[in-house]
Amino acid sequence: MNLHAVKTKLPLWGGVLLLPILVTGLYLDNQRHVPAIQLHPIKAPAPVSKPVSQPAPIRDQLPPSTRETAAPETVMPVVGLEPEAARQAVFRKENNVYEKATNLFEAELIDTAWASVYEASLRDMFASHKGLARVSVNTISCRTSMCRIEVFTPRDTDADYFTAMFYNALDNFRDGTLKAEASIARRMEVGMTSVYIARQGYTLGFY
Repeated sequence: MNLHAVKTKLPLWGGVLLLPILVTGLYLDNQRHVPAIQLHPIKAPAPVSKPVSQPAPIRDQLPPSTRETAAPETVMPVVGLEPEAARQAVFRKENNVYEKATNLFEAELIDTAWASVYEASLRDMFASHKGLARVSVNTISCRTSMCRIEVFTPRDTDADYFTAMFYNALDNFRDGTLKAEASIARRMEVGMTSVYIARQGYTLGFY
């Protein structure tokens, strides 16, 4: 074997063997200089509850100039009456009007000429109106400044019916020639309703 050939072949094989070693060394050297990336777990944000909107107090709704002097909010108590107590209160009010009207009417003198003619006209009106024909009339009488018609109304519905029929008749009888100022006074405790009609040029003074 030629000694020179062995000498020239050894460096070539050595280079082939050293090349992978050098590549591996360079790769490891580069990895040492690259900073490691640290991963941190991501926390989900805590749920935020949406505040429920409420109306601002009355004090906060006022202009700034008046907030300091505004009175504190107060709740007014609701005062109610029992049904029977309320009914009695209505009776008292109606009785006061009824008695006042009765006293004024009976204190007047009678203008005979005018009163007799107007009374006859009112009776004709009641006789010719179908709705009023069903009403139980107590008295029809006139004085000087007004006339009064008293009817029996045992129930509230009777009084309401009479009132509606009377105003309808007053508007339509003889083309409204009897139409004048009129007011109702009730005394439901005894089942009586009175209607007062003012004479032309006069007014009713009991309300």
